[in-house]
Amino acid sequence: EGQTVFTFQVTDNTQKVSAWNVHTDKTTVGAALSELGLIKGDTSEFGLMVTEVNGVKADYNADKAYWAFFIDGQYAQTGVDSTNIEAGKVYAFVYTKE
Repeated sequence: EGQTVFTFQVTDNTQKVSAWNVHTDKTTVGAALSELGLIKGDTSEFGLMVTEVNGVKADYNADKAYWAFFIDGQYAQTGVDSTNIEAGKVYAFVYTKE
């Protein structure tokens, strides 16, 4: 239960779409989703590299799969952990293969 509310959507490796209304007091999307256990990943010099969303792993090294991050339907220009939350926005991860 937090002051800010945003929508989080996930399209997984079977094309199933799940959605949540996230209530948080965190300032970044990454912090809010990590706190809820919805995303996991590895931290690098470039920020958080998301490897798992809602329990589904993507392994780029194994099969060129990754989690693409979107804001209001547009491919994000920032990483999830450096994206400040804006109330009412829709943040999404889509399982993607090259």
